[in-house]
Amino acid sequence: MVNETPPLQGGRLPRVTLFAALSLLTLTACEGENRKAEVDVPKVTVEVAKLDRDVLRAGGTGEIKAQVESELSFKVSGRVIERRVGVGDRVTAGQVLATLDSTEQLADIESAKAGVSAQDATLRKTSSILNRRKTLIQTGALSQQEVDSAQQEYLSAQKDLDAAKARLEVAQEALRQTELRADADGTITARNVEVGQVVQASATVFTLAHDGARDAVFNVQENALSGEVRPISLKVSLLSRPDISASAKIREISPTLDRALGTVRVKLSIENAPADMTLGAAIVADVVLGQQDRISVPWQSIFSKKGSPAVWVVDRTALTTELKPVTIERYDADRVVLRSGIEPGELVIVDGVQFLRENQKVDVLKGAAQ
Repeated sequence: MVNETPPLQGGRLPRVTLFAALSLLTLTACEGENRKAEVDVPKVTVEVAKLDRDVLRAGGTGEIKAQVESELSFKVSGRVIERRVGVGDRVTAGQVLATLDSTEQLADIESAKAGVSAQDATLRKTSSILNRRKTLIQTGALSQQEVDSAQQEYLSAQKDLDAAKARLEVAQEALRQTELRADADGTITARNVEVGQVVQASATVFTLAHDGARDAVFNVQENALSGEVRPISLKVSLLSRPDISASAKIREISPTLDRALGTVRVKLSIENAPADMTLGAAIVADVVLGQQDRISVPWQSIFSKKGSPAVWVVDRTALTTELKPVTIERYDADRVVLRSGIEPGELVIVDGVQFLRENQKVDVLKGAAQ
């Protein structure tokens, strides 16, 4: 038996065919709405907030210097006729470093010696007169007044001789001061004279770094010392050889400010300084100011809520968003260290925060949540 399709009646479709068409249109509209809903759910990348050891560090560059330095100078003025050492030379205590022209001092010594000789002759003369008068007074040939006068002349001559000898000692000391000697074993780190130069008394000629303990000297910005945080540890290392390092501790902080640079001089005492840390070597300081477990997030995670910093997080169960206010500890090069606001284990949105809103359904990318 052959089934035949009923003929069209009045140009209308059969009722069954019409219902089928309507059902198809309804199904197509529902699928479109589902696709639109899927498109409206934003995709975000998250990371799990976790506590990491946050070490607050500071650093800077400086140089190695001796803890004790001497500024050597002549105590008399004159023209330099000899310079025996230069910068970098090792010297020993008492070694002659430079000499002045001593012509004037030698002349003063000869004059002082002549004065001593003259006063010595005067003393001998007055002594002889006094002894003679003491003998004559016993015979009654002289009065006591004449003896007393001879006694006064003798005492005066004796004082004049003492003064002449003192002038001779001063002249001899001035001659000795024409030789500049090292006051300790060490290394010459600065030189301010040349042969033929006239120097004034007390003008610095050499700077001598004494052997012994070494300092790491830094010029630190004033605001870096404004807090009350004391370092937990200090370590210095050579700029050219980071593997050569030593522990250090603060020895001195200058109370004065360099107004030109706005810096304060800080000296660190190096404990058991390696031999490679020579005078003048450039060094780097690594200062640990504090350490604490804190949460950090990428820069792009930071948003704003009512003018304050905030971070988007995702509810693990509902997969909805929440904008949580946070307190920032500090900004590092690639991350922001938080003081509070986020708990360990929360899902922090690190990508896709630009168009989010509160309690919005999101699609967490597969594998993004660790």
